Amino acid sequence: MSSTAIAAVESRNWLDLPDEVTAKILMKLSVIEVIENAQKVCVSWRRICKDPSMWRHIDMSNLGDLHDKFYDLEELCFHVIDRCQGNLIGINIDLFASTDILRYIAERTTGLKRLRLFSCLAYGFSDKGMIEVAPKFSLLEELEFTLCDISVEALKVIGKSCPLLRCFKFNNVKSPFDNDIECNDEALAIAETMPGLRHLQLVGNDIKDYGLEAILKGCPHLESLDLRECTRLTDVKKMCADKIKSLKLPNDPKDDYPYIPFF
Repeated sequence: MSSTAIAAVESRNWLDLPDEVTAKILMKLSVIEVIENAQKVCVSWRRICKDPSMWRHIDMSNLGDLHDKFYDLEELCFHVIDRCQGNLIGINIDLFASTDILRYIAERTTGLKRLRLFSCLAYGFSDKGMIEVAPKFSLLEELEFTLCDISVEALKVIGKSCPLLRCFKFNNVKSPFDNDIECNDEALAIAETMPGLRHLQLVGNDIKDYGLEAILKGCPHLESLDLRECTRLTDVKKMCADKIKSLKLPNDPKDDYPYIPFF
């Protein structure tokens, strides 16, 4: 690079970037970084950070270690939901999702398409709360529960309330029962109420062959099925032959699975 080009780069005023370019850059930051740092840089960045389009997709994952140190993450979540001004499309919440947050989302947004919840057992998340808000999430297309306590009743309400659901992840759910009926209850609920699924992930679940058979019959449009660590299944390849384009078996590697430490 010539000295002239280097001088031009060094003298560039990054505040002169078009708003849409700056917004794309700021969206790479975490919620905390935007709220505590980026929006305080200058007036133009603050304006961009407060634009509702910045908050259509909210990622509040990997923030659990901050809960006791600096921030009330639930209040922060309320704040950024308000910033989207009803235009929220997708939200990820790790560790601190609560029924109050779900109610807040349901009351202030009408077009939610993606919801991902991870390990919400200790922060006021309730199965009854999910049953309450599910009818208000009728446009959901992608839903994930990992290490969340969701009952068969809630699964049925979700399936009936969200007819557009195409991707469902229901991971690390262990049954206290050992007979075919109880172990397969969740699978039967999915098969009964989620016929439009294209992608299903059941990593670490206690589903048995009968439950898998029900899913294959009840969800005829399935294209991908992830059954890693579903160790009670016995004949997955035979059951899924010529039915599933992308199949992950119980003993397949988990290198791309983000929750390996929880096995």
